[in-house]
Order: sequence, then structure tokens, then C-alpha cells
Amino acid sequence: MSSGTIAAVLILMALAFYAGYQYAQRSLPTGVAVVSQPQCSIRVINDRDYYPTLLDYISRANKSIYIAMFQFKSDTDVISKIVELLISKNKKGVDVKVVLENTIDENELTYRRLLDNGVAVKFDSRSVTTHAKLVIIDGRYVFVGSHNWSYMAMMRNHEASVLIDCPSIAEQETQYFMNIYRGG
Repeated sequence: MSSGTIAAVLILMALAFYAGYQYAQRSLPTGVAVVSQPQCSIRVINDRDYYPTLLDYISRANKSIYIAMFQFKSDTDVISKIVELLISKNKKGVDVKVVLENTIDENELTYRRLLDNGVAVKFDSRSVTTHAKLVIIDGRYVFVGSHNWSYMAMMRNHEASVLIDCPSIAEQETQYFMNIYRGG
């Protein structure tokens, strides 16, 4: 597919998404929030584009980094780089909080490394599975999609994620994250 075709498909998808939002706003159950703001933007980050984008945004974080991750497998230099960056940011005063799925054995190495270096890290409640792949940075940027934090997801798999630049969505997702973090 040419880049023009891809752009046209993405524009059509965005329009369909917006139309769905407009329709949903009229028929939402109580407690469901919809955000529709022109100052917000969404960037598609597929496959290998995710890793350098993630590193860039984490590197620039100056207030907070909140992460809910199904798999954070830091047994390679690629993923260890993320762990070290989080540790460094935490030592510089950035509020770093991480929630990991408790049934994934590979998360133990990451959990220990973060915990031993003062990062606020928890395993989720045993009563639920945290299958989210969610990152919220500085109350503004939200990464969400299919990328686990493993070498295969970052360097080999076909994965689809988005980067949302929108303070109101970041606020909504921060509330969601904090509920998970508190064990909800």
C-alpha cells in the first residue's frame, strides 16, 4: 500500500471513530465518559516505531510516568534500557509508578529491579488480570495498544498502538491507573 492510501485509510478510520463517538454520546450508560476535543491528537505507532517513540517520551518526562503492563520482560538489553530509564527518572524526582500482571513469571525480574531501585512497583490484584498495555506521561500523553514490553513485541511482532496527546484523556486514564494501583 502506498503512503497516500495508508493516509486515506487512517483519515477514514478517524472520521468513523468520530462519528461513533457522536453516536455513542447520545446513548451512553451512566458512568461512561466520552472525550471529544479538537486540541487532542492521535498518532498511530505500529511495529518497530513504538520503541523509539516510547524511549523519547519517557526521556522527556518531567512530572510523572504511570505504567500498567501485562508483560514487562526485561531480560534483553532492549527492554532493560526502559527499566534503567525509569529508574533514572525516578531518581530525578519524576513520579514513576508501575503495575504488572501477577501471573507472568517474566515480570518478576523487572519487578525486583525496579523495587530494589526505589521505583513504586506493584503486582496487580490476584482477583483480576491486568492485560492493559498503558502508559501515561506527564498528565498529557497516553500510549495504549497491543505492545507488551518484551523484545518480541518491540522488535519482531506485528503490533498496533496509538499515542494520544490529550490532557483530558490522560486525566481519565490516570484515574483508571490509580484505581488499579490501589488494588481496585
